[in-house]
Amino acid sequence: MIEIARVTRTSTAPGSRFFERWCDLPSHPEWAPSMEYFVLDGPFALGATGRSRAVGGAETRFTVTRVGPGWSYADTTDLDGASLTVLHEAVDGEHGTTVTLTGLLDGDPAAVPGEALRVAFERDLESLTALLESVSPA
Repeated sequence: MIEIARVTRTSTAPGSRFFERWCDLPSHPEWAPSMEYFVLDGPFALGATGRSRAVGGAETRFTVTRVGPGWSYADTTDLDGASLTVLHEAVDGEHGTTVTLTGLLDGDPAAVPGEALRVAFERDLESLTALLESVSPA
């Protein structure tokens, strides 16, 4: 696998809140302008499957391929000639939470333009961070 995109932010919201929103896949379009929908075939868990559609893209199948350690999870999307794994990580620290989205591609590099993915990650993470920082702690 090769890394094709990575975006990192620091937030005042705790890692648990990022993890909670990431694991609520059907709610992603509320804060992820790059996504039209996510539909799970069952409950969120390691190995769960579903389908999603990026804005302007085709419907794809995905699998939850990692849950933990800490506030992290990954999903892997099957593409034509490749698979894209998006790793979501939030690490609580002394000066806030470091939040990172990483795109890892296995297969044909032409399947996903890395710069377009990085831009989508930037917008999605900016929107989610703003949402979580605007809501009072639970």
